[in-house]
Amino acid sequence: MRVILTEPEPGMADSLVSLLSVNDETEIVGLAQDGLETAQMAVQVRPDVLLVHENMPAVDGYDVCRLVKMAAPAVACVLVVDRNDPTVVPRAMLAGANALLSPDSKTDQVMEIIEACAGGSNIVHSEEYAAVTDPTKMPMTVGLISAKDGIGKTTLAVNLSALFAQRFPDSVVLADMYAQLGDVGLLLNLPPQGSLVDLADYADELDIELVNTHLSTHRNGLRVLCGATTPKPVGLEVISVPYMASLLGILRRNYRFLLCDLPPTLWSGSLYVLSRCQIVLVITNLFELTTIRDTNSLLRIIIDGGYASEANVRLVVNRAAPQDRFSASDLEDATGMKIDFTLPNDTETVVTAGNRGEPFVLEQPRAPVSRGIAKLADAIVESIAGPAEQPALGGVDGQPVIDQSSKE
Repeated sequence: MRVILTEPEPGMADSLVSLLSVNDETEIVGLAQDGLETAQMAVQVRPDVLLVHENMPAVDGYDVCRLVKMAAPAVACVLVVDRNDPTVVPRAMLAGANALLSPDSKTDQVMEIIEACAGGSNIVHSEEYAAVTDPTKMPMTVGLISAKDGIGKTTLAVNLSALFAQRFPDSVVLADMYAQLGDVGLLLNLPPQGSLVDLADYADELDIELVNTHLSTHRNGLRVLCGATTPKPVGLEVISVPYMASLLGILRRNYRFLLCDLPPTLWSGSLYVLSRCQIVLVITNLFELTTIRDTNSLLRIIIDGGYASEANVRLVVNRAAPQDRFSASDLEDATGMKIDFTLPNDTETVVTAGNRGEPFVLEQPRAPVSRGIAKLADAIVESIAGPAEQPALGGVDGQPVIDQSSKE
């Protein structure tokens, strides 16, 4: 532990110097005489812990804490006070002090406080800190939803997840949010190890070990939480908001990418999942007027209801073909939103791969539909991590992706 001490008057730091010097794990890296020097030294030296007296010349200890927390937030500030005064605590908290040392602090208490504060500064080296501060490690939740079944949303979810798993090994989970008839496991030829419904029985005691025992693993490393192990009637109250909150929190903390295949049915649990997604893919097609109308209704519910912002929603047309009855402009006029991505219709590629239980993006990466999904994957990653990670997802054998977007 690297520590800076302060000495507003000669000899005031002697007792702390003596105490810390006998600890082999503690190194005194500075001794400052006034408040401005203290703040400057802390910023330049970046100790683990700064012990600053309340009454420092030039700049008092409270302002030192404020300055250091602004300029070097990883430095733990311990305010040393000369009196027991209840008004000191709120002032110290407002100043950003991590702890207080009072006149009646015992020797063992002093060391405990310093060690605790130094340990707290080590959070900058943790995976959680990286997940919060490093765009290339921030967790992302992507929700896929459509206004009705039969549009190819689950197929898209499976193939998009497989692409992510290929690019980010051991970092991707696909969660089937269908509590009765989910097809994610079937499309990946994965026998379920457990399911969303099974885990609900342990909603009050979830942890990562328990969740992992319920995840199946595809050959390319994709982890999958199936919707149900056996088809049976399940009330939607089983998939409750507290259960979803706990499950999503655990998965987001331990996996970088979480993709959720959501059923068209909207209830409190699915709406909560949507509210936790950084990206919501609304999947539709241009076959039928009812699909366009229902897609508009779905968008109004999730956007106007505050479950997703328009900035986070991406409108994706699936299975686009020249013979479609409606045009892209028809859909955009009906919904008031621009189409973000258009994926071509490729029945032979999609059906053949689905019947074999293998993602076609892995088996036929050069197929137009595979390239379109790769382009979509690139855009999702770039939206949070920036362009640095983008090329490896979208390219096929080093070749650029053919843009499938209707806007281009």
